[in-house]
Amino acid sequence: MADDKKGVKHDFPHAPLTQAEQALESSRDSGFDLSAAAGELVDNSYEAGAQHIRIATIRDDDGSIVELGVADDGSGIPPDLLASVLSLGYSSRYNSRQSLGRFGMGLKLASLSQAQRVEVHTKVAGDDRVFSTHLDLAEVRSGEQTDLNVTDSAAWPEEFVELMKNPATGQPFASGTLVIWRDIDRLQEGGRFGTSVSEKVVALRKFLARAYRRFIDKGLRIELDGQEVTLHDPLFLLDNPRVTQKFPDVPKAQVIDNDEFPIDGKIVKWTVTLLPKEFREKPNLGGRATKGREAFADLNIPDNESRVSMLRNGREIYYDLVPKLYPGGGEKIDRYIGVEIDFPATLDEYFQVRNVKRGAEPVSKLREELRKALEKPIKRARKDIRAYWQEVQQKEQVKTGDEHVSAHDIADGFEQTAPAGRANLDKTEEEVNQALVEIVADMGLDPEDPASAEKANWVRDSFDKRAVTILNGQWPGKDMLDIRHLSGKAIVSVNDRHPFMSELVAPLKAMAKVDAEELDLAEVSTLLNRLSVGVDLLLMAYAKAENMHADPDDAYGELRTHWGLFTAGLIREAVKRYG
Repeated sequence: MADDKKGVKHDFPHAPLTQAEQALESSRDSGFDLSAAAGELVDNSYEAGAQHIRIATIRDDDGSIVELGVADDGSGIPPDLLASVLSLGYSSRYNSRQSLGRFGMGLKLASLSQAQRVEVHTKVAGDDRVFSTHLDLAEVRSGEQTDLNVTDSAAWPEEFVELMKNPATGQPFASGTLVIWRDIDRLQEGGRFGTSVSEKVVALRKFLARAYRRFIDKGLRIELDGQEVTLHDPLFLLDNPRVTQKFPDVPKAQVIDNDEFPIDGKIVKWTVTLLPKEFREKPNLGGRATKGREAFADLNIPDNESRVSMLRNGREIYYDLVPKLYPGGGEKIDRYIGVEIDFPATLDEYFQVRNVKRGAEPVSKLREELRKALEKPIKRARKDIRAYWQEVQQKEQVKTGDEHVSAHDIADGFEQTAPAGRANLDKTEEEVNQALVEIVADMGLDPEDPASAEKANWVRDSFDKRAVTILNGQWPGKDMLDIRHLSGKAIVSVNDRHPFMSELVAPLKAMAKVDAEELDLAEVSTLLNRLSVGVDLLLMAYAKAENMHADPDDAYGELRTHWGLFTAGLIREAVKRYG
């Protein structure tokens, strides 16, 4: 009999606090991906004092992961507590704000999010026995498993026994824990729209390298499928073997600013860094690994764009965009800026930390406080980046005479997939050389004169390596440009005396060299209006020129198509590189 609010007892059936089978099935969709799920197990290993954490996967013939083991040399779990570790809600550190976990849900929810069965095998120091417990959804469904119990044996499971050894010495761990996921059904290879298993493992490695960077820096060793995970610091302040080995002469990042402020007596710290100049020499390169720059592959610079790394008790729980945190919104150049916010778990509520430890979003007042703190250093970093780019570009212009460095870089990227030119393919090498000699002479350059030899040689080098080269020149008359087509390539000479160049383009380029803080907004507005009208007039002039032909569609139809096609391709390349 049960009492209602008035104290009258009714003989209604009782109900358990949870429906075990349904609750466990529902918990499988709790927001974990492979990285977040594996992270929960790594957290537990670290909390147990592990120095070595070893992760291994077993795959079937199509590449799907069917089993996964996470081993450590921590203190192990006392057998009298072992059965409880897979019980929902249990934690020896429940609601602790000093550790990486908090609610006692991580191991269970993370494991079931990926697999149908989770096993925990453990050994404490001084005891040769290995104690085990497990949770199997198939057994729960069939009624075979109704509770959690502990068994003991003399050995670790055979397929993962090698994980429970020191990788350097081959000696078995004196103590430790091995968690195994079996009957994995959420890491299947294939599927038209799904992320491949290999991509998920790559993402896991990047996550481990970044999320546990401070612990790895202090000696923690994490291994994934037999390969050590080396740390990755998006601020480029910690010693990263991938950087020091490939770029031994590159210094660490510059700290633009760092500070802290209190909340409820606890400290929130923030740091803004600027990546080394060697990683941001030109805007069009974007920190990417391209041909000849393969060493950049492991630096993950593009991943950094406008992102914030949030560390909770030293462990990263968020690496993504935070709305309205970057001044003026995110920009492409923000990939060269590192932003880190470090807070204790006692401030979880202010950062709205989720139980999967893969999300944090400061409450509005805190976000505003952070936005104000970060505004000046981020703006300063952006200013320094652009100033350095301008310095590099000016040096290159002085050295080679190339006044179109950015345009050439964009066109070079576009030409990697663009069709080859077909004009004057029958030109002989002698004819090409003679044309280049004439072009250099028209520029007033003498290859024999040391003062101009480098610029003259640059014209030849540019022609050899790119499809289209653009040069500046001056001559009387109404022609705005002259194009020499040579063996499928083109050299464009622009007449700086033409009104479009002198009245619109030249002032625009001069303004582009002025620091943003020194620009006069009225002058900028005036020039932009003139340029807007000028572009319209340029298109109208082209239409008028076509109109001088009796049959312009027949004469210029294909030209219009190609012009539009290549313009679109070049602009897309520019947006990709510069934003």
